[in-house]
Amino acid sequence: MSEPPFDRLFAVTPAIRYLAFADGQRVAMRQREGLEGASSSGSDRFEELLVNPALLTLARQRGEIDCGGLRFVVVGYGNFHQLVIPLDRGHVSIAFELDADPLEHLPAVRDVLEEHGVLSAKGN
Repeated sequence: MSEPPFDRLFAVTPAIRYLAFADGQRVAMRQREGLEGASSSGSDRFEELLVNPALLTLARQRGEIDCGGLRFVVVGYGNFHQLVIPLDRGHVSIAFELDADPLEHLPAVRDVLEEHGVLSAKGN
């Protein structure tokens, strides 16, 4: 996995708390400093290795039946919203503050991912 565009994504909005890029068993993660209610890095790693791939697999399989595929999944946790986007290889996971709407920032996030070459412009 090449160096993920962490700085570019954090620049999209100060509402981004945490970023992770996963490709198989390789996970690269970063979080903003001074977060309240942050998860532990061990918990975050297992989320990227187990939970998010499982959510994407289930939603992708459903989406391919008759929904036109899968573009993203949003999970509403108690302390943040998690936007999970399937990539050409793996996925990106972006945690937003509770008062932010992840979908409001989706176009800018997709632009960064496309420019970095980890998301195809055809719109996974």
